[in-house]
Amino acid sequence: MLTAWAPVPSAWTVEQAAAAGLVSATAIESLNNLGDLSGNTVLIEGAAGGVGSAAVQIAVARGATVIGTASEANHDFLRELGAIPITYGEGLADRVAAVAPAGVDAALDTAGSGSLAGIVALVGDASRVAIIADFGAGALGVTLVAGNVNAAANLAEASRLGTAGAYTPHVQATYPLEKATDAHAHVQGGHARGKVLITL
Repeated sequence: MLTAWAPVPSAWTVEQAAAAGLVSATAIESLNNLGDLSGNTVLIEGAAGGVGSAAVQIAVARGATVIGTASEANHDFLRELGAIPITYGEGLADRVAAVAPAGVDAALDTAGSGSLAGIVALVGDASRVAIIADFGAGALGVTLVAGNVNAAANLAEASRLGTAGAYTPHVQATYPLEKATDAHAHVQGGHARGKVLITL
């Protein structure tokens, strides 16, 4: 829970604080690896998930224009977070070009869905691409990010952003421990929005 490393923003529930832990630390560390984002256009693949939805809010707070990929059902959610939503999959480059004719300056892939080479081509600079879910990414020269790096500092930043109203963890569903298999099935079904929690 966030309280172990940083104060929990008063507007957050206990569940939101629990959800914020690893996802916010991973999102912040990933964005830190992309350099100064102010005035930049950033593509976030898997933007509706736990890390992705945190990264959208944090990148917007840093002054970026964010394009987020997600299923059509999650596009309104991404708009609420401040992103320009597009669908993922084949034809991604054309959809990005339609909403960002000048291109994208950086990208974060939180999905690891096989689109990384195309994302690198869109950005044009592998050093400005980070990924959290593809351990073969090094061959492309992108940065593979681990959420436990600089965790204390990153969680403190998440707390500050939460207090300022710039970041709110999204909890899609909670399940009691005895329904843990249902929680796993929910996540494995794909298209998760934010985090799914098991409560004790």
